[in-house]
Amino acid sequence: MALSMDEQRMLAEIERRLAAEDPGLATRLSSFRRPGPAAGFRTTRGKIIGSVCTIVLLAVIGLTVYAMVPFRAHSSKSPLSRVSSERATTSAAVKPGPSTTTSNAG
Repeated sequence: MALSMDEQRMLAEIERRLAAEDPGLATRLSSFRRPGPAAGFRTTRGKIIGSVCTIVLLAVIGLTVYAMVPFRAHSSKSPLSRVSSERATTSAAVKPGPSTTTSNAG
């Protein structure tokens, strides 16, 4: 709803009087007109940039997780590494030591 020319002049006069009588209040009230730092996100350009940044962040997180998958396969909790470590300890216990071979030979 647009103001008529007379209403705009009266409003401007009220603003001038307020600024003359109480400059502190006029300064605080004028800060409502200025857009804040978040005003850039409300524009179409801001929304597009925010969306692109979100997609890039999600892609980086996904690639990081994908890159970490091979390291998980080599952990000690995997069943294959547990079987191979059990075989290594079993074969080490079965091998005869030097004291065993001399006592069996005599």
